[in-house]
Amino acid sequence: CKLNAILTFKEWLDDFASEETKKVGEKLLKKEIEEAKQKLPESYQKLVEFYKRTDNGERDLFF
Repeated sequence: CKLNAILTFKEWLDDFASEETKKVGEKLLKKEIEEAKQKLPESYQKLVEFYKRTDNGERDLFF
């Protein structure tokens, strides 16, 4: 699902992407997160929680 794709892409950016790619990827992720907020409001808070945990180095979180 899209929410898992967001988290997986975030992991990949953090672990493997160049700084330039990270900038572009983070911009795309912001757009996708905002879209998820609009289309999947019931899952948004959990997505934000998982995204922050991923940002802090946790891996393999999923819906």
